[in-house]
Amino acid sequence: MSSAAWVELARGALLAMELALAIPALYLAVATVAAMWASRRARGAQRAAAAPGGAWPRLAVLIPAHNEEELIGRLLTSLDQSAYPRDRYAVYVIADNCDDSTVAVADSFDWAHTLARVDAARRGKGYALAWALDWLKSHAVEYDACVMFDADSLVDPDCLTALAMRYLRGADAVQGQYVVLNAFAAPSTSLRWLALTLMNHVRQLGRSTLGASSTLTGNGMLFSAALLERRPWRAFGLTEDYQYYLDLVEHGESIRYAADALVKADMPTTFAQMRTQDVRWESAAEASAPVVALRLLRAATRLRSAIPLEAALELLTPPLSLLIGGASVALVVALLLGWLPALLVALLIWICALLYISSALLLERPPARFYRHLAYAPIFLCWKLWVKLVAVRLPHRSREWVRTSRAVSPR
Repeated sequence: MSSAAWVELARGALLAMELALAIPALYLAVATVAAMWASRRARGAQRAAAAPGGAWPRLAVLIPAHNEEELIGRLLTSLDQSAYPRDRYAVYVIADNCDDSTVAVADSFDWAHTLARVDAARRGKGYALAWALDWLKSHAVEYDACVMFDADSLVDPDCLTALAMRYLRGADAVQGQYVVLNAFAAPSTSLRWLALTLMNHVRQLGRSTLGASSTLTGNGMLFSAALLERRPWRAFGLTEDYQYYLDLVEHGESIRYAADALVKADMPTTFAQMRTQDVRWESAAEASAPVVALRLLRAATRLRSAIPLEAALELLTPPLSLLIGGASVALVVALLLGWLPALLVALLIWICALLYISSALLLERPPARFYRHLAYAPIFLCWKLWVKLVAVRLPHRSREWVRTSRAVSPR
């Protein structure tokens, strides 16, 4: 093969890679602009202080907990301090296969209900939630909506109110804003704060502004009793929240995003602690993304709705680490080939990525130490690439949920 043929082959491969990156990059840019517009429009807006007619919905708050003796008390204390009317919510701690003092700590809060579950064969958060929902039904517990929190979280006093307001406005499914509690304690938490702010706030705010469905982050979620009757919780994988989100969207449901419903959690402070959590999170893509995307496209046609179509585009959008890594490779190859069109496309991808990243800084205004922690960003990106491309495919990796070790922030 001649050198000219090799050059043409390289150009074709480069163009294909750039197109695969440019479409999701433009998608992120559109969502980013929508999020910034929505944030500016909402600035200074006040949420209503009372429910229409004074009738707040009855909430069943479910907290799956596996060996959370250190943190469950902090969460229950924050829920006890909620601004939501105390007689309109009941809390159920699901002590799932615990062999520590989780049950004893939960029982010390006499207003909370502790449900002990032991099932060695079906372990994990998804099974615990399904079991608890069946328990509520079998015990004829009446509620209008169910709210789910992780046991290692801290709930803002207005969180339940913000979630309930969306329900009163007609939402059957609501996702609150999942915030990093120890955001700037270490370089790893600063960079995790940036990643989660982009994924769980900027992206969701932009998508909901455009009329799309939010994803589920697994923490700070509300589902109406009617929705759980229509679409029972049957998500049991390592990323049960994402599975349930895909099931809802595929069947014509939509999830509303509530940026003012804040739920906070500590993140790992070292890369060693991050491994378990990152592998579990990246497992959201274990199912063949093209196959799931095809199902969503069929649902869009069947339902005549753009929501499953947008969900397919969201599903196929690569992680930021892959987007930036691919754009960097494309930029270098375009320079080596001296091909101006490819160089311009690579620069466009980079501009979209920078717009996306900078939106978190413009909206949240992090402190100065965050910018010092940015020096660790190349290491963080390499770590995320390793997890995405290698760790989730290791043959010895456990398919069972494993608790993430992390530092504990005071309230």
